[in-house]
Amino acid sequence: MNILLKALASRPEISIFLRKIVEINFRNQKKIIRQNFEANPSDRVLDIGCGTGEFSPSFSKSKYVGIDIDQKNITYAKKHYKGDFRVADGTQLPFENGSFDKILIVGVFHHLSTADCKLVFGEMKRVLKKGGQILIMEDTKSDRFLVKFMQSVDQGAYIRNFSEWNSLLSNNFYIQKSGSFNNGACFYSYFLIKDSS
Repeated sequence: MNILLKALASRPEISIFLRKIVEINFRNQKKIIRQNFEANPSDRVLDIGCGTGEFSPSFSKSKYVGIDIDQKNITYAKKHYKGDFRVADGTQLPFENGSFDKILIVGVFHHLSTADCKLVFGEMKRVLKKGGQILIMEDTKSDRFLVKFMQSVDQGAYIRNFSEWNSLLSNNFYIQKSGSFNNGACFYSYFLIKDSS
């Protein structure tokens, strides 16, 4: 089964199709963005781990930059969405200090060890403008059977519970707002972070 899942995940057009079904077209993630993270037209937005670019339409195409380590995802995103899509690693962002007003990161940290998360945190702090905002949404442990099943086949080895996410993030950022939500067969926590420097 894992071999089949890895094969499906390596095909962005199949992976995103299946994820849209399982996560109800990312309805609740998009709602959190609309309600808590709407960008002004002049705000420059960085989407770390943008995948196929699903969240790029939420932002001004001329101010949006999406990065992902997978070239296939970036190729797909460039074909289907407007914006600046690049292959890049969140632990070594290729941007100047204070380049972005907002940083979005959805479903990335559950693939990373705590040490790697902290490398990305440092880079996020470096490229975020003073007074900027970060929105993080992450797969979170749940007692629901369907969520447990979905997480058992997920490629992420570091799915944490809400208090673990909260502790990890609050030790590194000022959290303005946080919460959890169900989205189809998935369960997420979200954290709205404000630069406090």
